[in-house]
Amino acid sequence: MSRRRPREIYRQQGLLSDRWLRYAPWGILTAHILLAIAYNLATPFGNNGYANTPDEGAHFQYVQFVARAWRLPVFEGYTGVGYEAHQPPLYYFLAAVVYHLVGGEGKGVRLLSTLCSAGVVWLVWLSLRRIAPERPLLALSGMGFAAFLPMHIAIGSAVGNDALTNLLFAAVLYSLSPSSSQGAPGSHFRSERVGREVVLGILLGLALLTKATAVLLIPVVALGVLWQARLQGRHWVQAVRSTGMALGLAVILGGGWFVRNALLYSDPLLQKTFMHVFAGTAKAEDFLKGGATWGQYLTLVADWTFRSFWFAYGTPRTASTGLPNFLPDSVYWGLAAWMLVAFGGFVGRLREPMPTGVRVWLALCGVTLGLIAVSFLLFIRVFFQAQGRYFYPALLPISVFLALGWERLFPESRRAVAQGGWLLVMALLALGCWRYLG
Repeated sequence: MSRRRPREIYRQQGLLSDRWLRYAPWGILTAHILLAIAYNLATPFGNNGYANTPDEGAHFQYVQFVARAWRLPVFEGYTGVGYEAHQPPLYYFLAAVVYHLVGGEGKGVRLLSTLCSAGVVWLVWLSLRRIAPERPLLALSGMGFAAFLPMHIAIGSAVGNDALTNLLFAAVLYSLSPSSSQGAPGSHFRSERVGREVVLGILLGLALLTKATAVLLIPVVALGVLWQARLQGRHWVQAVRSTGMALGLAVILGGGWFVRNALLYSDPLLQKTFMHVFAGTAKAEDFLKGGATWGQYLTLVADWTFRSFWFAYGTPRTASTGLPNFLPDSVYWGLAAWMLVAFGGFVGRLREPMPTGVRVWLALCGVTLGLIAVSFLLFIRVFFQAQGRYFYPALLPISVFLALGWERLFPESRRAVAQGGWLLVMALLALGCWRYLG
């Protein structure tokens, strides 16, 4: 995002060489995969009540059905194939292939999620390298946050469709990212890639086949393609045509799932069906009838959501209730302070000059995070679901924002130490959380 040449930045940071930079991202990626495997081995398999492997038993029940029948189940609530059978099918068919490759071993099926979470980490690296190629430590800092975020590691070591959803969200945003041309102010979105609309349409269609949350990507893709076309100087008619191509391909690829739901349940998004089947689960009105105010309820949701965004875990004692266990309060207070400061730095960074394409892409990332936040608020107005993992589809934007903000808080001569120090803290946090598993 600066106009300095890359070699000038290397000399100022004093820690980088071509060889070091070649291997550092691979080292972080490898560390994430090894940590996910360690979390996998330490966590008992198939517990629906474990916060670090949410609803894993029900997800695995769906996988087993597909692996044996190779067809879609009928959603019957808590009976039949189980209460996750309302989920779109893509993850479960992929997991069914892995199921046969590993001989039906549940912890082996978890490796599919590990590949997906590793993909998110790598896409954070690629996105930051694209928007700021002269600042490799910035990219390492952002990918390190995603790689060592303990709950992200936990989701990457559990059977469930969350990890694939997060990967497809990240892939869509990366596909919309600009080519920075060494950070030159006039840079725009990438236009040289053939079939960009086709790639976006395929990714969006696959996301729609993975989790209902992916409908939030529809306006993101539409805005992104429109803005790209306009920044490239294309006429509005061409821009709308490109947008229609991307969305149309997504409908062709993923629309069949919604048609099936309409025919089978008279409910394309399965929202009414979901509300009916899960009517007995904890709701906001239960807290209000119990004497809590909306303020008290929302405070509890915010507290649990923030804690579980970083890390929450289950034990055999709490598995039957599904209540999460948390780290000591002091840990979360420290992390909250760091996030607040880093986001403050990001707000300050937005006031600085930057390429138009980069600014538009950051706006798209903000739109994604905002849509996920709004959908979460609408959800918790009905159901008590204070789980930070619901924000992980926006993990790429969150990682980028925090990395940009943290870097800005320090002068150029101190940034290498600040970013390297934070990577070390995150790695130690991930290792420390591992000891709570089992």
